[in-house]
Amino acid sequence: MLFQAVCCGAPHNSTLAGAKSVGDIAIRRGTIEDAERVSSLVTALSEEFIVNEFTADGRAHFLKEHSPAEVHQRLAGDFRFYLAEDGNDLAAVAAIRGNTHLYYLFVSKPYQRMGLARRLWSRVKEEAMAQGNAGVFTINASNYAVAAYERLGFRRTEPTQEKNGVLHNPMRLVSAG
Repeated sequence: MLFQAVCCGAPHNSTLAGAKSVGDIAIRRGTIEDAERVSSLVTALSEEFIVNEFTADGRAHFLKEHSPAEVHQRLAGDFRFYLAEDGNDLAAVAAIRGNTHLYYLFVSKPYQRMGLARRLWSRVKEEAMAQGNAGVFTINASNYAVAAYERLGFRRTEPTQEKNGVLHNPMRLVSAG
């Protein structure tokens, strides 16, 4: 599928719920029990930052693809999910498919522009490389997230694409480790 990601947004004047710093936020692997929470975060951020530039059909398609049932299928399939939690708050989520394609990297608004996306991506990348990835990753980034992914080292490989009314930007990262 072609759906990606809000990485980092505009600065916000809110405080962390329980953590003293982003480094204190726990990161763990996701389970199928997390489907509802992941879907809620991804859907809310997508509605605010991503889908407004899609066609009506594209918005419907994109949001359906991020329903709890679809997220549950991904959690049970060839995806690894990583959740960053600040106490009971889901601060961010990342998912990788096939050990090479970054599928999600969404950071909740109060946690944006604090380094959490970079920290979460580092964890995903480190585990993928430990499981045999040679350091090559892809993503289909939303227009909103392109600059954030560029800061993480990704580069566009093609101009903006459209499929099913959904806009995305193919990007690739080749990492030395």
